[in-house]
Amino acid sequence: MHLSLLIILSILLMIACWQDYREFRIKNKLVVTGAILGIALNTFFATETGFLNALAGLGLGLLLLLPFYLLRIMGAGDVKLLAMVGAFVGQQAIFEVFLYTLIAGGFLALFFSLWQGALRKMIDNVVLMCLLALSAKKSEILGGNFSFAVEASASAGKLPYALAITTGTGVALALQYL
Repeated sequence: MHLSLLIILSILLMIACWQDYREFRIKNKLVVTGAILGIALNTFFATETGFLNALAGLGLGLLLLLPFYLLRIMGAGDVKLLAMVGAFVGQQAIFEVFLYTLIAGGFLALFFSLWQGALRKMIDNVVLMCLLALSAKKSEILGGNFSFAVEASASAGKLPYALAITTGTGVALALQYL
């Protein structure tokens, strides 16, 4: 990745982290500007990524987190932010960024749930999701034996996922270029 692309991507990700931490929202102006910059810079700097690869990275970044948005696990800004990152890193690297983002997101969720005193609620929600994924009847699963019988579907709290996307991007790029 060209140094100027790395610097611009880093600045955009830091702004996104700040917005997400302060407002739990990533502004469209930031991600649209970043996506256009990522595609344009990859096109005009004639980097190894190039126009089509940057465009494919943007699309894949959008598709990778879209199921999480549709399940209401994360916000649309997070999905668009990963798409913006894809415009910078291209289609091959976006898969690594995605993987490291999920790992960072897990650690971030654990940290924030501890910080907000909601660790038990988060664990209950994870257990409930796993049990429901096994396609057993909800009434049979809950049966009153668990601490999450009624309120388990409530969120354990908000998470500024831009921090996880930034960490995942940083780790993927560091491992790629070291």
